[in-house]
This record gives sequence, structure tokens and C-alpha cells, in this order.
Amino acid sequence: MKIDIQNLQSVAKVNKNKVIECAGYVLKAMGESDAELSLVLVNDMHIRNLNWKYRRNDSATDVLAFPMRDSRRLSGVILGDVVISVETAKREAKKRKKALQDELDLYFVHGILHLLGYDDEKIR
Repeated sequence: MKIDIQNLQSVAKVNKNKVIECAGYVLKAMGESDAELSLVLVNDMHIRNLNWKYRRNDSATDVLAFPMRDSRRLSGVILGDVVISVETAKREAKKRKKALQDELDLYFVHGILHLLGYDDEKIR
């Protein structure tokens, strides 16, 4: 497993080791221990811009996933990119009375599942 983490935000400090631990658990459970992916941590403005550019949705969101595998043939080592708004995670964690790291883990798992072909609307 290889995870490239880019922290492009200054909203909150993120424990990279916890993120890697979370990813390792999920990837192992999904039979993807050799997978590579990148995680990009951003603020709301950044994710809003990406959401508009790639989905034509002019709002901030919690997580975006950009799979690199061919959806018809789920194989290959490189899964893709997960982009998380730490600003949204911080706001939602406070609202739900959860730790920020727990909220980030939830978003990261959600993003990884999207990279693996799972969809919010359809059951695979």
C-alpha cells in the first residue's frame, strides 16, 4: 500500500499516521493491500472549485473521488485520488459531537469506496 498525502489546507492539523492506518485497514478488508492512492486535504473554497470544474456543482462538499481504474475492469495498482475538505469535516464533526479525526476517517473510507467502484446511489 502506498498513500501520497498532500495537505493544502491550514484549517486544522491532521494526523497523517492515523489516515494511513485507516486506509490500510480499509484496503486490506477490500483485498486491495497493494493499492496506491493519493489523499489531498483542502479547504471549502478549493473543493468547491473542484466540484464545479468536474461535476458542475457550485458548492463545497465533503469528499470527491477521482478513480483512475477503468470502471469496466476493476484492476490495477493505482486507485486514484481522494480530495477531502477539512473545513467541512471540522464543521460536521462539531455538529455531530465527534472528533475531527473520526470525521476525516469516515470521509476517507467513503472516498476509497468510490475509487473501488462503489456508488452512493447504486449497490454494486
